Amino acid sequence: MMMTITSFESIPYARAAAAARACSPTAARRVAFDLLFREHEGALRAFARRLCGSQTDANDLVQDALERALRAFETFAPGTNERAWLFTILHHAFIDRCRRAATERRGASIDDFELAAPEPTAPPAWAGISPEQLDEAVAALQDEFRAVYQLHAAESLSYQEIAERLGIPASTVGTRLNRARRKLRSLLQQAAMADDDA
Repeated sequence: MMMTITSFESIPYARAAAAARACSPTAARRVAFDLLFREHEGALRAFARRLCGSQTDANDLVQDALERALRAFETFAPGTNERAWLFTILHHAFIDRCRRAATERRGASIDDFELAAPEPTAPPAWAGISPEQLDEAVAALQDEFRAVYQLHAAESLSYQEIAERLGIPASTVGTRLNRARRKLRSLLQQAAMADDDA
């Protein structure tokens, strides 16, 4: 005998269970799930309220957990701890919501933020140096500094190779190269200031 049952709110549990046995397997599962949920609904809602801190969020969480439990009810083994099963589903739903919220915050669009435009900065002094001015500054270096600088900058020789070519210690190469750079910087700054005054 087939019965169509839409609501079991007014039927005592024993009669609802008997009615479920007389229904189709799908309707019987629904009745069994309805009985299971009603038995633990109060505790689930209280636990969800503690997790969420808001009644609205708690109601949404319980609804989400209810949907998950209903989809997985066929895999539920009768005789196991049904309360623990429902609470585990609710807790996993809460964790998924937290992860989703954290991901959404991290993935916010840059368009959501108001960024101040950077202050305009003056170009560095060396940006206006011409190749001719650089050549003049290198030519103005003393011979010992110019030789080291040109071998390192133009020919990309190592300190050891420069030392062998010039017959000087490698440590002297480093010292002369540093002095050559400082002298060049000074000469090029003077050239840049002269251009500004012109």
